[in-house]
This record gives sequence, structure tokens and C-alpha cells, in this order.
Amino acid sequence: SQCLALCKLYPFKPCRPLEIALMVVGVVCAGVFTMARIAGEEKKTESSNMLLGVLMCIASLFSGSINLALAGVLGETKLNVYDTVAYMAVPATVFLMPIAFFVQKPVPGEWHLVLGRDHMSDWEILRGVWALNKQTMFWLALSGVLSFLYNIIQFSI
Repeated sequence: SQCLALCKLYPFKPCRPLEIALMVVGVVCAGVFTMARIAGEEKKTESSNMLLGVLMCIASLFSGSINLALAGVLGETKLNVYDTVAYMAVPATVFLMPIAFFVQKPVPGEWHLVLGRDHMSDWEILRGVWALNKQTMFWLALSGVLSFLYNIIQFSI
């Protein structure tokens, strides 16, 4: 939020040095622990997987902090919470649709025996699950409703 404040998109908030110092110490300790664990691994494949996991965790933290900063900025606009969530859902859906429809990936586990193909897109897997068990789609729809509620709670912080 401080970076957004520099661009005059968000008001400056008080910056507490103790909180920042403790956060930096925690991150450094986690980094030292991870590096020691990677250096102590005998199998190099496991250490490379651990490094990938660390990079994904860092990317997740970065994305989460940007999401919270944007939620704070959007929360101060004239839009109510429902409008904010709905307006963010449309671009996210449009952005993810080509990936869901066209990116082929390996079918996990033994599902290739059930669905009859080794590589499928998310849309093809969804159609296959629909043909096998329509009740599963209830759980998919319920997860969408829970995700919508989670986002409403997040943007009303």
C-alpha cells in the first residue's frame, strides 16, 4: 500500500519500523532454514523441487499482498463490495478462459483410463466429469459460491 501511496493511488499509512524489522527477521530465518535444508539433501531432485516450492510461496505472498493492496484501493471507491467482486470476476474469467479451453495437460492419476485420453484441457475434463457424475457439479457450483463469499469478506476488510 505504501508503493500505491507513492503513486497517489492510496493514502499513506503509518509505517512501524518494529513491525517491518520483525517481518524481515522472520523472512531471513525462514530463508536460512530452507537453504540449510536444501544443502543437507542428498537427492538433488528433492532439493530442486523444494526450491521451486519456495519460489511459488514467494510468488503467492507477493500476489496476496498486491491483492490486499488492490482490495484496499477498490474498497475506497464508490462501488459497494458486491460490485467490486462482480467487476473483478469478469476480467479474471475472460483471462482464464483460453487457458481452460485450449491448454492440454496430462490427466492426473488413473483418470486417463476413465476419460479415455492422456492429455485434456480443463473444459474437456469438466465435460467428462459431467457425463460420469452430474452430482459432482453441485460441489463445483458450491465452491464457486463459497469463493464469491470469501471475496466479499476480503473486500469488506
